[in-house]
Amino acid sequence: MIKLACATISFDGFGDNNFVKTFELAPKIGFEYIEFNCWYPSTLTPGKMRDINERMKKSGLKAAAVHVGSLGGATKEELTKDVCHKIRAMQCAKEIGCRRLSASGYGRGDAGGLDAVIESLKELAPIAEEMDVLICLENHANNNLEFIDDYRRVLDAIPSRHVGINIDTGHFDASSVDMMKLIEEMGDRVNHIHVKENKGYGKKEFTRFGEGVTDNDAVINAMIAKGYKGFLTVELSPEIGEHDGRPFTIEDIRKPYTLFSKYVNEGD
Repeated sequence: MIKLACATISFDGFGDNNFVKTFELAPKIGFEYIEFNCWYPSTLTPGKMRDINERMKKSGLKAAAVHVGSLGGATKEELTKDVCHKIRAMQCAKEIGCRRLSASGYGRGDAGGLDAVIESLKELAPIAEEMDVLICLENHANNNLEFIDDYRRVLDAIPSRHVGINIDTGHFDASSVDMMKLIEEMGDRVNHIHVKENKGYGKKEFTRFGEGVTDNDAVINAMIAKGYKGFLTVELSPEIGEHDGRPFTIEDIRKPYTLFSKYVNEGD
């Protein structure tokens, strides 16, 4: 079954804004599920999880996933912190009623590179299995998790089905990655999808839905054909408004809700 979600970044941007606009606007558009971007210390505390639960009860919203900072670390101290951070993030996911943790890597070659991502995941995979949380590895342009070969290395090293790929369609376009090839080869290891729009192929320039070239429908249909059951999370990057000088409106977020609602309940 496909479910549609929206990331808090689409409403509250990159700042630590207590998800105020998310809880105000998401129900008005019709979103039922939210992916919480928990990038700050304040967003991973037990108190904040209790607060989110109370606000979800009042608003009718539900949690789809928790999205946190990058995997990896250049030293044993950094790797230790990384593993502990992701364990706490998995606990947060369970505390707010979901079972997906999304994270990417650091910049290409930074923080120990892909080897460090794999080292962290070797410790995290058995914990994810015990907690029944899916670790969703999101690709980013110019990142340690970016190309098909990166995912080959990770998935070969980490056979656990609780570790998989989080396809970010806009970032894959920005990195000139053939998503149909990735889906054909390892679609059974995709456990989450972020839908985003990029203006062109091979250059990172995110834009509003309907104003770019990213073929989100082709990706979604290919994944449904592979038997995908999970979330489509809408992401509107705040970078868009910075690039074109046009502030987001509620209509910019309502449009992808309309575009992708047709997939809800498919894949049964």
